[in-house]
Amino acid sequence: MAATERKQRDPIDESRMSIGEHLEELRTRLIRSLTALVVVCVACIWPAKFLLSIIARPVLIVLRKHDQPMSFLQTAPTEAFLMYVKVVVICGLLIAAPYVIYQLWSFVAVGLYKREKAWVMRLVPVSVGLFFAGVVFMYTLVLPVSLNFLVGFGAWLPMPSAQPNRLEQMLIGGRDSAAPTSQMSLAEAPAVPVLERDPESPPVGALWFNDSDRKLKLRGVEETFSLQLLRDAHHSMVTTHFKIGEYLTFVLVMTLAFGLAFQMPLIVIFLVRSGIVKLEVMRRSRKIVVLLIVFIAGMLAPPDLMSHLLLSGPMWLLFELGLVLAARKQPEPASD
Repeated sequence: MAATERKQRDPIDESRMSIGEHLEELRTRLIRSLTALVVVCVACIWPAKFLLSIIARPVLIVLRKHDQPMSFLQTAPTEAFLMYVKVVVICGLLIAAPYVIYQLWSFVAVGLYKREKAWVMRLVPVSVGLFFAGVVFMYTLVLPVSLNFLVGFGAWLPMPSAQPNRLEQMLIGGRDSAAPTSQMSLAEAPAVPVLERDPESPPVGALWFNDSDRKLKLRGVEETFSLQLLRDAHHSMVTTHFKIGEYLTFVLVMTLAFGLAFQMPLIVIFLVRSGIVKLEVMRRSRKIVVLLIVFIAGMLAPPDLMSHLLLSGPMWLLFELGLVLAARKQPEPASD
């Protein structure tokens, strides 16, 4: 009787679709999503260089803090070009994400009742907002913390002394450095001015040290040349020099991981409201879900504990939020 009333209240707009029709619907949604992604990527070819500066900023800040070279490494002739293509794809994914998410939810809504289809469509803007919230959370909090640990661990390893002792000199050869016969006193040595910022109009041949940039700079005929200097008291055994392509892959994986992880409450609501999983079953399976969250976070997050907690913690909280929202009573539709 209840099933009959539900069918009368929530009629399906069209006849039941076959497997072939579902596959055709999926193909249509994929083609639309890929077409939108290609169009957006083409439009992002020029502004992608500004996105690249935004993506690179966190790692450059961390490299500067740990006295590492503030640049990226290119080891293949085509790496810089492929890197720019990756940036264009990342930019396209971020801009096309609302439309792609809409196509995904539209495919899911095909097999639902009219009432269920209506609330699924209302989830689309929420899903887009949660995706971008996950991206912002990753960029502003997780990425700096992860990079600070990864770069700082290498910088924490001290450089051992390379001066051989007597036994090592006998085994590998070599001799002690000869003392200089004459040496200029510090009072006679030329002093390089230390400035907080670059002078506005330095004369040709001027030499100064920019303390904020930690660079030694020389004014040429048409432009200024610089050399990054490292603290002499702290030399680490490992010099961090990221390959630009690998760093962008790392950021892309983190972006997708946090954007999708923040969909957790909507997934819970959809499973419960569509009747696929009972709310009581989800509550009883909370320990299993938390274990799966910890496992997924361990696969996606960087290896440090803080990054793992910053991914698994929000996923667990969003799962609990989804349970709370799914338990709310749905208003009954008005009868005809």
